[in-house]
Amino acid sequence: MTKHIINHQPHMSIKAQKKEVFNSEEELAKFLQSNLNETLKQAIRVTVKLMIKQEMESLRRELDEKLSFNGYYGRKMLSPAGAINNISVPRFREKQINELSLESMSIFDVEKDKFFRLIAEMHRLGISQEKIRRLCSTFLGTKISKSRVGLVHRELAKETSFQINQQPLSDEYIQLYADGIWVKCKNYGLKADNLAVLLCVLGVTKAGRRKIIGFQLADQEDFASWSGLLQDIKTRGVLGKNLKVITTDDNGGLIKSIKHFYPKVSTQLCIVHKMRNVLGKARHKNKSTIGEDLKAIYNAQTKKDAIIQYQRFCRKWYITEEKSVRSLRFNFDKTLTYFDFPKEIWKKIRTTNILEREFREVRRRIKVFDSSFNHRDSTNNYANSIFNYLNNHYPAQALHTKA
Repeated sequence: MTKHIINHQPHMSIKAQKKEVFNSEEELAKFLQSNLNETLKQAIRVTVKLMIKQEMESLRRELDEKLSFNGYYGRKMLSPAGAINNISVPRFREKQINELSLESMSIFDVEKDKFFRLIAEMHRLGISQEKIRRLCSTFLGTKISKSRVGLVHRELAKETSFQINQQPLSDEYIQLYADGIWVKCKNYGLKADNLAVLLCVLGVTKAGRRKIIGFQLADQEDFASWSGLLQDIKTRGVLGKNLKVITTDDNGGLIKSIKHFYPKVSTQLCIVHKMRNVLGKARHKNKSTIGEDLKAIYNAQTKKDAIIQYQRFCRKWYITEEKSVRSLRFNFDKTLTYFDFPKEIWKKIRTTNILEREFREVRRRIKVFDSSFNHRDSTNNYANSIFNYLNNHYPAQALHTKA
């Protein structure tokens, strides 16, 4: 009906035709897209049919001129335009000949592989398995179970080139960030809360390229767990000859591990973690004022001025907020390491914010699993896929660390 009206009213303007037939620009766009897709599908259908027929004719001449065809059978393929049904494939009368593989048929496998990679990409972008299943059914005309979505993702995650912890590393990194995030894993172990910590290390080169170079799932953030991760990173190539500074929180196990594997590298404790810990020890009524006093310390323009502000803080709050003062004093000197570097890079090395942003992505994307994983392998596979995605989509940021 729509086609009839458009084709038989040439005297009407295009704008008038759209008003006559479609209620909105969106309806027109959908109509055009649908018709263009159908035209493209038909072109693909005919092309593939001709390719297959030509190859089978060549095969018949090569094997035996007397071989004959006995009708056709329909095949289905996935294409960029969606599912294409009823592609006619000639059938030989001799059944054993039909079992031979044809080069033209590999196009089905290629499209299938592309389709599965599309599913995996949607999965690691944080789209739930149920939504992917519906998208495949609605837009690609293909039914796929939620379990198959997860299976496809696991199959691709097994590829060696995809595994972050198996990739060789160069010794070009000048800065490392190290931190951990707690995640729920339903069948992780004997812990009542089923919590596991995802330890992560991100490296930055002198040219500003950043990359997550290693991660590990552990029971807790202790010396043994961090040592296992740092030793693996060092074994794969990060010897530390160019490393200037490692930024982290004030976890005792991690600091001890850094000193063991990279004893000559400076350690910068994240000032955001430090401020958060100090405020966590304060009474609610004093939090606002204490927060301003902490900012005065870390907004200082010289190390000497920062120490003066620190001393004022301790004198001011020692009686009323003793716990906060003790928290600030613990490893305070390591929060001022950034003063040993050029001022223009202070913001980049004195916090683990760059890694915190990656963790926010992890948290956002695991929400599709009800904020937890079914078992250890799924946690590792999904973390690996998220970090791989982030590694491939980082913007270049110049970072120069001249001591």
